[in-house]
Amino acid sequence: MKEERKKISFREEIIISKFRFWGGFIVSILLSFSLYQFFIIGRDFLRLLTFSDNFNYLDFSEKELFFYNMFFAFLSLIIGQSYFLKIIIDTNKKFREKKIQFKRKKITHNQNIWSWFFLSWFLRFATMYGFLNMVGFGQKLNYAPAFYENINFYEEYPYLFILIILVLFLQSWQILSLTIRNYFKYLISSFILISVLSFGFTKIKLIDFERYFNKQNAENPYFKENIELPKIHFTETLSFRNKELEIFVSKKGEIYFSGEKRNLSEIKKILIEVNSDAYYYHNFNSFVQLNIDEKTPLKHIYKLKEIITNYTDFKIAYSAYPENLILSKTRYQDKSEGIFEGRKVGLFENEIILELTNENELLVNNRVYNCQEIASTISCLILKNKKYRITIKLKKNALFSDYLKLLSYAREGYFKSVTLLAKEQDIDPYFIYYESENILNFNTVDIDDAEIIDKLKIQLLNLEDE
Repeated sequence: MKEERKKISFREEIIISKFRFWGGFIVSILLSFSLYQFFIIGRDFLRLLTFSDNFNYLDFSEKELFFYNMFFAFLSLIIGQSYFLKIIIDTNKKFREKKIQFKRKKITHNQNIWSWFFLSWFLRFATMYGFLNMVGFGQKLNYAPAFYENINFYEEYPYLFILIILVLFLQSWQILSLTIRNYFKYLISSFILISVLSFGFTKIKLIDFERYFNKQNAENPYFKENIELPKIHFTETLSFRNKELEIFVSKKGEIYFSGEKRNLSEIKKILIEVNSDAYYYHNFNSFVQLNIDEKTPLKHIYKLKEIITNYTDFKIAYSAYPENLILSKTRYQDKSEGIFEGRKVGLFENEIILELTNENELLVNNRVYNCQEIASTISCLILKNKKYRITIKLKKNALFSDYLKLLSYAREGYFKSVTLLAKEQDIDPYFIYYESENILNFNTVDIDDAEIIDKLKIQLLNLEDE
């Protein structure tokens, strides 16, 4: 005999009381709003971890903030909708309601599985960023190893967030399509309601993090003192591990240290104290990092340089931006790039004169070269006689950007020479950058050269006058 199977009609009516319906609606709205606030407050607390010594942080534009807030609002309301359906559907089992109870349990099970699975995945992914930023906790780290420098989800992957919302929303209604009559009417109505509520959620701020972020960011010395670093052709990384001090100089020659304006006498005392306590790494040079505005007159720089070279054993490193900015300027402010100065030599056999004329022409030994030729020319001249000195000559009324431009070409030519010598001597490429001075010294005479001082009419430093 053919087996008789009892069919279950999924279109049978499910009776829902008004009290359970409206009670569930209110509870789901409160749950959604609480979850939304949890998401955005958690996000902004993680952003607090990105603040650097220069008060830079993970900054969002107004459009980015609105986009992410809408995503969190949609996500929270979809989860809230799931709990609303659970509340109104999941009732206690009653006599003669096996079929209906089966449908209720099926719907409830469906809502539980997807919501908890997604929340687990999403929270693991979101908190991963926090752990990355806490790497090195307790150490002297100026710059957290954050992946947001190279990835912008808003610009590169906006559709991913939209698809997540659509998939979750449709998934929450999947089993209901077998149960509810006029399914598409309820589906569309639900989406419209969630969209309206999401927009409303984004307008509510329990904690105004952006005001705090903007207030803190305003303390950034580059913004506060209106310091614009010069852009140069060749840069090298200024290691944070070996940075002893960081000093800022405005275009008017004003000196700032630790957020306060200082005179030269104060800078001298600070430098002497730090120099006496400094720990010197064997493989690296300790240095003072100077962040100088590109339009600063050279006479102000010379006074500061004289103190550093006379009262400390530190080298000088100048911060700068690469000519072609790949990342934002704030990234280069926190993980500095720039140029190291060379050591002065009195005795030499091979003088290489690098000059910037009043017509902004670049000369090497009185011969004009274009930007692409200078480094290679300097490298060839260095290799002809390693007892060399690069003399930097500047145009009249030269600014700091002019000096750093020539220094960068000189430094690039020097590294080309070091690279060739390392290959000849079969030296590991690691040492080309980190121990280049053991292969070949970088010898220059720069803005404190006697001839240039006389040319620029720079007065010798007298600390008693400051």
